[in-house]
Amino acid sequence: MQCPRAVFFDLDDTLAESFHPPVPEMLERLRRLLEHVPVAIITGASFQRMHEQFLTSFETHPNISQLYIFPTSSAQAYIYAAGIWELLYDLAITEADREHIKKGIADAVSRIDALKDVPHFGEQIIDKGSQIAYTPVGVEAPKELKDSWDLDGSKRLTLLSLLKDKLPEFEVLMGGVTTIDITRKNVNKAYGVRWLSERLSIPIGEMFYVGDAFSETGNDTVVIPTGVEWRAVSGPAETKRILDELIAACSA
Repeated sequence: MQCPRAVFFDLDDTLAESFHPPVPEMLERLRRLLEHVPVAIITGASFQRMHEQFLTSFETHPNISQLYIFPTSSAQAYIYAAGIWELLYDLAITEADREHIKKGIADAVSRIDALKDVPHFGEQIIDKGSQIAYTPVGVEAPKELKDSWDLDGSKRLTLLSLLKDKLPEFEVLMGGVTTIDITRKNVNKAYGVRWLSERLSIPIGEMFYVGDAFSETGNDTVVIPTGVEWRAVSGPAETKRILDELIAACSA
């Protein structure tokens, strides 16, 4: 592997188990990679969740200015500067549109028998301002339920199709193993890749992207047409191995 000039990582099911923070060993690898190249974390998660779970551990890193955070599927971007996390842009959804999306989700779910009476733990609809996320099993569902409730993806695919028909003016993609993410049209992870390429003046083909959701409807698949080099992973264990490869290549 050659050392790329910047590296993107998805969060859930790539750097960490879904809705959980990365383990200390993963964070240490990210800190080591950040010594050599800009690193971006690009995810459907909210900035608040990431800050509460793990971002403070980077705040004393000497290269913290080279860490870019793209929450809510690139609808926002943050960097750490002058002792605070600075919001670089925010492609928020209006309150009226967010209510429209929530009603669309409720209506679509009511039409799918397989989604009725699904046991759920915690919130199912998460309003992040710049993104609405829906998870039938809830954000606090145990990992075993998240992994098993829709093994072939057919339940979410049915919901995805209905939502795309009901909400054609929005971006609707599958994230992780349980979630559907909805943002403004054309606001997705590809947007973040292109934005960072322009900010850093690095050709997209010289950047590298690591994620788990590269199925036809996955929210990482949208980065492929940008021309970024990419690698699909099956989970955090594989991501650790790729980080080891990257650190070795970039420190040679």
